[in-house]
Amino acid sequence: MKAVILAGGKGTRVRPLTYMLPKPMVPIAERPIMSYLLDLLKKHDFNEVIVTVGYMANTIEDHYKNGADYGMQIAYSLEGKLEEGEIVPVGLGSAGGLKKVQDYSNFFDEPFLVICGDALIDIDLTEAMNYHKEKGAVATVICKEVPKDEVYKYGVVVTDDDKRVLSFQEKPKVEEAKSNIINTGIYIFNPEVFDYIPNEGEFDIGGELLPLLVEKGLPFFATAPKFQWVDVGSTKDFYVANTMLVNKEVNDLVPYGKEVKKDLWMGINCDIDLDEVTFEGPVYIGSSVRIEKGAKIIGPTMIGSGSVIKEGVTIDKSVILGYTKVTAHAKIKEKIIAGKYIINPFGSSIDIEESDMNFLVDDARKDETVMSQEQKDIMEMIKNIGEMTINR
Repeated sequence: MKAVILAGGKGTRVRPLTYMLPKPMVPIAERPIMSYLLDLLKKHDFNEVIVTVGYMANTIEDHYKNGADYGMQIAYSLEGKLEEGEIVPVGLGSAGGLKKVQDYSNFFDEPFLVICGDALIDIDLTEAMNYHKEKGAVATVICKEVPKDEVYKYGVVVTDDDKRVLSFQEKPKVEEAKSNIINTGIYIFNPEVFDYIPNEGEFDIGGELLPLLVEKGLPFFATAPKFQWVDVGSTKDFYVANTMLVNKEVNDLVPYGKEVKKDLWMGINCDIDLDEVTFEGPVYIGSSVRIEKGAKIIGPTMIGSGSVIKEGVTIDKSVILGYTKVTAHAKIKEKIIAGKYIINPFGSSIDIEESDMNFLVDDARKDETVMSQEQKDIMEMIKNIGEMTINR
């Protein structure tokens, strides 16, 4: 079967993470979000996959190549153009991107799946495809029931008793919502839908194509099966998804690596004396990580491969991406550390370099930072106090 992963957006709400990576490549416990989606597609026999790319397209293409490592065929459709050696995204809208693929090769010759590249899900896609065919649908939207007080965050779908779609409400007020069934951004379409997508310009699935299908009276249905859907649309979502996976709360996934003691998973080639470091699980630690004596790691916490956690550090409910060095006696609580950024998942972020905080958090691959006398004085104060809390 055939599927499309929409992966061309800039992911502005996940910045500064998406300054470094396109959103589908942002890691959840050291695996890109899109890798979990490919696992799901493969499980349900979707073996021909088109990925629409734009922002940082090369990063996605270089990682997944032709799909051989996943036992499927993957091809890419670029929504952009090359200017002075750099790819500049050109938005076509989600439906416009599908139209470009079809105009290029008539790839879609059977019912096909469309899925966004920024969510962790465990839906039974085989069952969803069967539902679409049994209904004789031209289009099916996969929905999810959410608590009524959360409908304001989503696009609400209104159906009749036969689950035929009647209308939509985009992020309605709670008191005005006609339903608590929301659009997850997962669709099944027949090739006939391309008759309703313009040949030029931007055209969106949710905002334009779906209402048009309703207006034309086409057989368009919704289904809301029970499944887990973790949308990673913001830095808060990224933080929550990582902590959920470490907590074994996502799709029955277990963190990669060996469980060396209860609720402590670890990769290989780590320099950690388990008798000299305090762990309060669940904690995931990647490969080639060094954690020095007196450190305390409180879960749910994820520490990426190649990181160095110095003496006396406390890391509490945080996500530390790979190759991060945390200086002795620092205390990090409920933070994301990614590259040169310290991120409060519920608000702001700090650029480590611009804030001259390299002496506290830095790239573990660098030589030891040469500190100024002022920084040395600060570090001596931290040592005497016992900890330095990063709470900005």
